Amino acid sequence: MTIRKRAALYARVSTEEQATEGYSIQAQVSEIEKYAELHNIEIVARYIDEGASGKSIEGRPQMKQLLKDVRDKKFDVIMVYKIDRLARKLKDALEISETFENNNAKLISLRENVDTTTPAGRTMFQMLCSFAELERNTIVERVKLGMTQRAKQGKYNGGIILGYDAVNKELFINEEEAKIVRTIFNFAEQGMGLKAITNRINEMGYRTKKNNLFNVQGVKNILTNPLYIGKIRFNQLENWAEKRRKGKNAEFILADGTHEPIISLEQWENVQRSLKKRSYKPVRSHTPFILAGLLRCPKCGYGMVAGRSKGSTGQSYRYYICGQHHNKGKAACSPHGIRADIAEQQVFDELSRIVTNDFLLHKLVEKINSDRLHAEKPLLEEKSHLDSKIAKTQKKLENLKDKILMDPELLDMFKPNLIALQDELKALYQQREELLINIDNQQFEPVDFDALKKLLSDFYNVLMSVEPDEQKSLLRLIIKDIQITKDAPRKVGRRVTQINLLFDFTIDALQSDSYELLRRIYDRAC
Repeated sequence: MTIRKRAALYARVSTEEQATEGYSIQAQVSEIEKYAELHNIEIVARYIDEGASGKSIEGRPQMKQLLKDVRDKKFDVIMVYKIDRLARKLKDALEISETFENNNAKLISLRENVDTTTPAGRTMFQMLCSFAELERNTIVERVKLGMTQRAKQGKYNGGIILGYDAVNKELFINEEEAKIVRTIFNFAEQGMGLKAITNRINEMGYRTKKNNLFNVQGVKNILTNPLYIGKIRFNQLENWAEKRRKGKNAEFILADGTHEPIISLEQWENVQRSLKKRSYKPVRSHTPFILAGLLRCPKCGYGMVAGRSKGSTGQSYRYYICGQHHNKGKAACSPHGIRADIAEQQVFDELSRIVTNDFLLHKLVEKINSDRLHAEKPLLEEKSHLDSKIAKTQKKLENLKDKILMDPELLDMFKPNLIALQDELKALYQQREELLINIDNQQFEPVDFDALKKLLSDFYNVLMSVEPDEQKSLLRLIIKDIQITKDAPRKVGRRVTQINLLFDFTIDALQSDSYELLRRIYDRAC
């Protein structure tokens, strides 16, 4: 009897391709299923990246999950409709192919008839991937040239911007939002700092274009955007996704726009002078805030960040304060400050108490093992619920696309529904990806008391012997978060109430270079 090969189906289509090319998800899946049936291949899993670009793996949650499952040896074959569905960058495509090859998974592409298990097939695969990347780069260059030409003509290239409504890439002042922009510029012209402005406008009830609270960076972006004086700025950042903060372009385009300005040139220049006068580089503290991000605000749950406060004698004290309050002001949350030296000493004392008290450690192990025993079921139920919602939304989307294909004149009528369903599906896939990451990060195996005791003892000894910067890194490898009291009694202040530990000390979890020190502790404990 012929054994049927286990296969995974992968399909992808970007938002642009949905509109311009015949690569619909339904068409890809249908062709792959026909091929599988004809060649006695059993499709045991389907991975669909809807509205996802092929420019990188990072933006494709289903591809990342597929690669993980390939490493777990769940399939013999991976099937795609066309090579460029895998990736449009040669580097990514080769990495994907290598993962398949290293785990004895054969790649089948229907259109190109490629078999990567042979030298000739691998060579053909590399050539096709090179052509796919060339095609993508050509498209990107063509689009960029068009956008550059528009910018030079003073035309807007799209995107949402507070103070304006964009209609067919033409900007029209939204008076309600323009009022917020003018208020921000007025406050800045009066000499107010970014944090003060952010706090004030949030307290006044103003909100961003997406109806969120303003943050400091958002206010700064508004105050430095020449769009508000009738200019079009384009290509200020090059390859920002890859280069991050190194991708600034000194020769960006700045042209007179075709839209109406909201701010006068005189006020703009006053504000820029004020911003330049106030700008400075923050001085790095000699005493690092080693619990920043681990401490949680007792009201909103946001990570707490570094802050300072002066006492009645004028002496400066290190404090941890709510990150929401720091970035968005009183409208978001209150400071809920806790003295840094007190919080840090409490954490050290508590870790010391745990590793030296067998009764406490036994209780901790019991709680961890109880949590692990019951952790998987609700997560799997949530995944099943999400899978069902994704399938239903996918079906609605395919039905709508079929209607449009049968009668293209319906596109204008159904376009809002199409965009809404695509956004909904993308959000569902994002939720599923976050859930899968959560499931992957969960530890379900019971913790051994003796091994954990030795591990924590060695960990604490090392923790107390290294520099603060290393303490900061080590604590993030063992602590999930730290809870503090909401109330701050007079003369006592807030205190640490609970330290939630990660306990992810499996060998697999200790492979990256950032875990070097902890891995040595683990090896010593074992």
